[in-house]
Amino acid sequence: MGASSAQALQTDVSVDYEAKAYSIRSGAWDTNYTSDCSDLKNPVAAGCHTAEARDNGFANLLRVTSNFKDEETGVSVHTRLELSGDRWQGDDLDYNTGASEAFNTDNRGSLVSLDLGYAQIPLPGHAILRVGRQEANWNNGLLVSDDRRDRILGIVPTGIGTILALYDRRGDQQGFFANDNGDMTALGIVTKLGGFKTGALWVHWFSNHSGASQGYALQGADIISPYITGDVADMFTLTAGFNWMGNNQIDEYAPGVPYSSPAVGLDGLVYSDSSWAEYIRVEKTLGDLDLGLQFVGTQDGGLISSGFDTYSSMINNSPESTANPTSVYRMGGKSGLKDYNENLVIAKAGYNLTPQFKLTGAVGNLAVDNGTDSDDSLVLDLQASYQVNKAVRVWATAGMIASNKVGTLTGNPLVDSTPIKGTSFDSNHVSSGSLNLSVKF
Repeated sequence: MGASSAQALQTDVSVDYEAKAYSIRSGAWDTNYTSDCSDLKNPVAAGCHTAEARDNGFANLLRVTSNFKDEETGVSVHTRLELSGDRWQGDDLDYNTGASEAFNTDNRGSLVSLDLGYAQIPLPGHAILRVGRQEANWNNGLLVSDDRRDRILGIVPTGIGTILALYDRRGDQQGFFANDNGDMTALGIVTKLGGFKTGALWVHWFSNHSGASQGYALQGADIISPYITGDVADMFTLTAGFNWMGNNQIDEYAPGVPYSSPAVGLDGLVYSDSSWAEYIRVEKTLGDLDLGLQFVGTQDGGLISSGFDTYSSMINNSPESTANPTSVYRMGGKSGLKDYNENLVIAKAGYNLTPQFKLTGAVGNLAVDNGTDSDDSLVLDLQASYQVNKAVRVWATAGMIASNKVGTLTGNPLVDSTPIKGTSFDSNHVSSGSLNLSVKF
């Protein structure tokens, strides 16, 4: 009986490993204090020190995927563990990984965490039900990119396309307090129109708030996010999409301001007024040459995921669950701020010197307008990639964003946000470089 059960179980195991060495540099933050400052109001008396103009570091990421499928029923369980995912901080990471009495208390390693874990159940009509922690992507990364969601998802093939219906619990940190639940539902479709692949998604958050200033920030809000991609008369590939977001019943003028304050409603935060984000991308392959031209924009603080591919290693391109250490500027992160607009026009050219070795350069212009002032920044990027074999790839990046008197920096989870986040770079350009290794099998 044990043997027959084992034979009916199909297993699949894979490994993803990445290592990164990186550096970011700018004079924009070198007068700010680092995160260990105990008293920012009296930093000199507290002995605080200012940040250096450059930060460099190393990081690695190790994830192991294990999927199990019962061949008789078709039911499967999909799991992925993150065994390591940290910036290198020394021999002892000082995580509370167990009791103080242990084999190893001097060189403690990373915490192991569940990255993905869900059950997939086949239903009549080739429909699928998924329940558990899942990966979320939509609209080529414009709406969401490599996120993790506790989700119930139904996938239903029909004659007009594949219907998607889902529920996410985006927040629930406190029991017996519905304000923080973050209940989100969505209904979408993926289909074909002629030679184009297209999709559309409507997202809605339940309204759980009772007027209290605590709780989940989105209540009653809506998102509409369509996209289309395909070849135009065999000349080039066209990809376009947008996000519209609004209708949030909570309008926070500033963090900590009560919803009943007279200041509420003045600026559209958070997504109470209509906000927009969009992109249009034209790409063409000519032999060993890959060309691309892209426009990315936001109006009134429109939403763009941190992982959206802007052709720049320093602007977005930092997926929500797999951070990019050289990404220091986030387009689409102003949460519906009224009159705050961003535009990026950028072109890229990639050339395959050999089937394994590719060079890609990009140049563009980033324009930022806050309603009272505006400025433009030159954006430069260079990447080199070498596919060693089917499992191993190495690549390097170098990038620069010229100074901008309106925009502010955001940083990323692999660098200390304290001296960077919210910092103006009005008189300083920002540069970065990285060397990366990827192993997948």
